[in-house]
Amino acid sequence: MAGTPVYHRGPEFPALLRNAVEGVQEVFPTAYDVFLLSCSGTGVMEAAVANTLCAGDRALVVQAGQFGARWTDLCMAYGVEVVESEFPWGEAVDPQVVAAALRDDPGLRVVFATHSETSTGVLHDIASIGEIVRGTGALLVVDGVSSVAAHPLPLEAWNVDLAVTASQKGLMLPPGMGIAAVGPRVWKAHLRCRLPKYYWDLERYRTSQEQGRAPATLPVTLLAGLRAALQMLRVEGIRNVWARHARHALAVRQSAAALGLTCFARRPSNALTAIVLPESVDGLALTDYMRRECGVVVGGGLGDYRGRMVRISNLGHVDDAGILEAVGAFEAGLRKAGWGFEVGAGIEAAQCALTAES
Repeated sequence: MAGTPVYHRGPEFPALLRNAVEGVQEVFPTAYDVFLLSCSGTGVMEAAVANTLCAGDRALVVQAGQFGARWTDLCMAYGVEVVESEFPWGEAVDPQVVAAALRDDPGLRVVFATHSETSTGVLHDIASIGEIVRGTGALLVVDGVSSVAAHPLPLEAWNVDLAVTASQKGLMLPPGMGIAAVGPRVWKAHLRCRLPKYYWDLERYRTSQEQGRAPATLPVTLLAGLRAALQMLRVEGIRNVWARHARHALAVRQSAAALGLTCFARRPSNALTAIVLPESVDGLALTDYMRRECGVVVGGGLGDYRGRMVRISNLGHVDDAGILEAVGAFEAGLRKAGWGFEVGAGIEAAQCALTAES
């Protein structure tokens, strides 16, 4: 990324863009059209709404956390009527509730769901939801911002019509690039879609990409980084990448148990682990201590859980030593807060998980 930028209208750009598209297709995996946009994950989520619906359409939003609720906000901003299927934070979405909502309202045009909910550490069952949606006329649109590269998200096999992700998670880059994978049924919906859009119009991206370009300037430094990141993923092998995330997540979960703590998620994601803190431990002070004294940055609780949990990520470019460093910092912070446990229990549990035979 620190090298000379590729000119976005120059002769080298089409190959750079093609490499990015093909590499991202391997990571999902999918053969759908893939488009890169200069935006955050929220921006590409907005593009998903703007390219699938009309004002006054009804959409089902399946949510169980802060980022699932973002689909509701985006739909309402465009005048889409939202039917919410809401579940408590920490619980996974029940696919049968989705099935009942679709039976009760056959006019629903799109189901919006989240794969890995980073506010709670839950992984939702997109495969089962996709099988349910398959028998209806609705589209399935999925937020894969924090799941892509940590978990497989095979779009065709799971009947996902459109999925989005972003540069700063499993693709190991700084923020600034949103990614949309778009299936054939979306293009049919796009023909009737009358929501206002210009920058978010995915048809413009499809037309430009056929010429090896984009309709607007893309972040070429991020594209250069993406080329390197995709090569790293290819060398490791995407199945091994998924397995590494599973092993690291298990190590963090087992360390939490060894420290006498519980995980918040009933069906945990391999991208991060949300750990419930004892009432005697101030989560804000704990995360501040870990950052200042140990150099380890972790997420805190969001919404009503602010100060009541920590969220330890193992997403992206993380190795075994990084996991042990994070667990060690967590132990140090808990000791500073006065929580009682056998010193080293968390690190030992993590080491056992990391060295266990697969």
